[in-house]
Amino acid sequence: MNDKLVICLNCGSDACYEYEQQKILIWSCMGCGFTSNELMIEGSQLVTETEEVMPELYKDIRFVDDKKQVWYPTVINVQDKGTVFVNGTNKDNWGWAGIKAVETTDEEKTKLKGAAYKSDPKTLKTFSKDQFDEACHYIGLI
Repeated sequence: MNDKLVICLNCGSDACYEYEQQKILIWSCMGCGFTSNELMIEGSQLVTETEEVMPELYKDIRFVDDKKQVWYPTVINVQDKGTVFVNGTNKDNWGWAGIKAVETTDEEKTKLKGAAYKSDPKTLKTFSKDQFDEACHYIGLI
């Protein structure tokens, strides 16, 4: 199967990337920031086990499409750029956040087991729930 862009079943964007990994079809939308795969079926053991360890906010804002596939917000962590994640208190009060990565000092590398980068809390910036792409742009991903 070839990678391609499809219409997102969550937000309707044409920036939903469809690809296959280890013979599993995956969707990751750069429009809304949600992702799913063909195994994430509502009521399945996989969804149940995944949600047992998932933050409540992620469960509260999940989306179930017409095929009963469950979509969750994406977390992007790029070592030398930063992290994009959902930030908020509940399904009515959430948005995206970006935090940039900075190089570690030699002293920090020792403490952080050789890590070349760390998150810089001073760079935390929040975005509205419809600004996933802006959060990705902020950390330098796009």
